Amino acid sequence: MIKRTSSGRLPSFISLARAVVRYALIFTLLATSTGAFASQTIRMIAIDSYSSSALWVKVFIEYFIPEVDKRLAAKGDYEIDWNPAFGGTIAKTKGVLDSLQHDLADIGIITTPYHADKVPFYNLPYATPLVSNDIGLIAETMSGLADKYPQIKDAWHDYGIHYLTTAGSIDTYDILMTAPIESLKDLSGKKIGGVGSNMLFLKGSGAAGVTSGLSDWYNNMATGLLDGILVWPEAVVAYRLYEVAPYLLDIKFGGATSKAIVMNQRTWNRLPEEVKQVIQETAIDYRIELARETDRIAAQSRLDFVAKGGTIIDVTPEQRATWARNLPDLAETWVQAMERKGLPGRQILSDYMSIMRDNNQPIVRAWDKPDSSTTPRGAE
Repeated sequence: MIKRTSSGRLPSFISLARAVVRYALIFTLLATSTGAFASQTIRMIAIDSYSSSALWVKVFIEYFIPEVDKRLAAKGDYEIDWNPAFGGTIAKTKGVLDSLQHDLADIGIITTPYHADKVPFYNLPYATPLVSNDIGLIAETMSGLADKYPQIKDAWHDYGIHYLTTAGSIDTYDILMTAPIESLKDLSGKKIGGVGSNMLFLKGSGAAGVTSGLSDWYNNMATGLLDGILVWPEAVVAYRLYEVAPYLLDIKFGGATSKAIVMNQRTWNRLPEEVKQVIQETAIDYRIELARETDRIAAQSRLDFVAKGGTIIDVTPEQRATWARNLPDLAETWVQAMERKGLPGRQILSDYMSIMRDNNQPIVRAWDKPDSSTTPRGAE
């Protein structure tokens, strides 16, 4: 039995013990209360077969991921633990769609020209060359059409994929050559590398299209396997292609939205609505940011190309009109591919070209008019 002191108080060690218990209880309550409001962590694997040296991956890493984090942090309920797996870590070339479909990743950037048989809609800019070099407008238009025609987004569901937006980092395609040419006729018989969809641009030119990828272009031109490539200015400088091919034929075939930002459908379905909203909104802002960065770098890349000894070969409006006239009806082929999938290809083509006209684009060939003029915009 513990005796009280003469003053009637408990011994000091008893008071101390009670104080310890009291403060421990307060600490526990605070900890429990804080835990109730702690953000929930969602793990997410992000993929592309290309490395961070590719502009669209770089912007994804430097803009999309931190922007999603910032917006979620402002709400305070969720956070994402990102596992960036770029540069072939999970998906090799052409393998992003399959990796997402088979649950190997949660979100990714699909290069759509590799999958024209599955999602032909995204080949529309490739089927309408010599129309626009405004990648921001093209990306906004393609995304808007996907919103207008729900069948476009639904096409991804067959592969277990949820579509977010369409983006692009190609302001315009040109032809980079290992040797100078005096006229467009000099392209006849030349071996020109491309990714598949853009080799449609070569039809009627006499050049031979050779399927090849960005990672192979330098060596293929250095060894003579290719005489040139269909390429955009940023890649010429970023991958030092000017060292083996210092002549840029400035044909300006036009920009292309070759990227779809998508998610694994099961991952998307599991996400809280708050997270879905943030990811969807940030994907659209990523599309805009990528277009801005593309325009900025493309302009600088042309200057850098010349500064490093490159030569830009001008192409006249008359030469562009001749090139356009010599092309087969690429848009009609695209329309037929769309309609075989049950998609309203002809109406989508009409909508696309109308938007380009409304925005005063330098249309060389009106692809929605079978007997269209091939004169530059203004004389159309």
